[in-house]
Amino acid sequence: MTAGTAARTAALEVLRRVRSGQRFEEALTESAASLEERDRRLTHEISAGVLRHRTRLDLRVDPLLTQRRQQLDPDLRDLLRIGAYQMLYLERIPRYAALFTAVEITKQQLNPGAARLVNAVLRRLTRDPGRPDDTSLDLADEYSHPHWLVERWTARFGLERTEALLHHNNLQPPLVLQPVDGSTTVLKTMLSDAGVASTPAPFGAGVVVQTGSIRNLPGYDRGVFVVQDAAQAELLASVSVPAAATVWDACASPGGKTAVLSRRARHVLASDLRRDRIQMLRDTVTRTAPGVSLVVADASRPPLKRGACDVVLVDAPCSATGTMARHPDARWRLSADRLGHLVERQRRILDGVASTLNVGGRLVYLTCSLEPEENELQIDNFLERHPSFVRDGDDRFIFPADAGTDGGYAAQLRRHA
Repeated sequence: MTAGTAARTAALEVLRRVRSGQRFEEALTESAASLEERDRRLTHEISAGVLRHRTRLDLRVDPLLTQRRQQLDPDLRDLLRIGAYQMLYLERIPRYAALFTAVEITKQQLNPGAARLVNAVLRRLTRDPGRPDDTSLDLADEYSHPHWLVERWTARFGLERTEALLHHNNLQPPLVLQPVDGSTTVLKTMLSDAGVASTPAPFGAGVVVQTGSIRNLPGYDRGVFVVQDAAQAELLASVSVPAAATVWDACASPGGKTAVLSRRARHVLASDLRRDRIQMLRDTVTRTAPGVSLVVADASRPPLKRGACDVVLVDAPCSATGTMARHPDARWRLSADRLGHLVERQRRILDGVASTLNVGGRLVYLTCSLEPEENELQIDNFLERHPSFVRDGDDRFIFPADAGTDGGYAAQLRRHA
């Protein structure tokens, strides 16, 4: 492989996997596994950047094509986006380097004819690197989001807040560490002693670090911290968990919340439906909370007896509309039909776990969604179906652009009969 092409080739593989339906994080992990740390970071930056700015990149590239966009091979389309992203958004990368590597990868991955096309298009872009006049674009095109989703948000949040949200979604999110034992001061001191700078995260929930490798940070091997955004940590911190409680984390992977709960409760059972996600969960709890019990289970069909739990946490599978900065593929994965399927899946999970709570027990429902059908309306409908439950306190909602964090929702319910 030609020097300089490793990260770009891996970025193409990430985008290829995402196109096939794999989630971005999994695609990145598998595609960049053999790379050195510097190349892994560049792979992440390029592939995530292409997903965040896909529409804007196409708007610059398409006028330079001599053939219809629909006729382009999907890999060729992504190679043009990879080259254009570096030219338009990564000032530290010389344009000739972006051009050369794109052409070389096209030769390796496709054919000489495709390489000639990439060379011609990116050379034209090099001569005219300007971007489209923002005043001619609607919000969806300007910020590279699906039109139906932007229209939906504008109707709910208004134009100004929607634009703030879209802008937030195109920013690179911070890396936030949460101490498993709740002691942010101890974690900050440990990092400082090792020469790792950190700053307080929003809500006072953890610390923000700038680092290339989590595994090399002090305390990682001993399970001192987990990687978790401040918003989700803040929502979890508001959950009341008695020290003697039996807790079931019903949709637990990748395990950050499980680890934190394990320090607050007597017994924690963590489950997830997919075996690949169970492996992620096992990796986390082995490092941070070895006393946690694990099981492969469908939360809609509980592996527990009626009334077995004091607290059930449902960190529900959702649309991830509150975490689109962190998950740049989520905006392109979501559709109105998929949203409907997710709402139905959440309903089944909530109905399933309800029977496992004892009288006085708490059902905690969390999402990283901004959508009312997945949040407050989901809970309203659950309470109509299950009159033995009531809300226990006010719901929480975090809007990403307000907090500078991920977004999310939390509701606590109590079984009173």
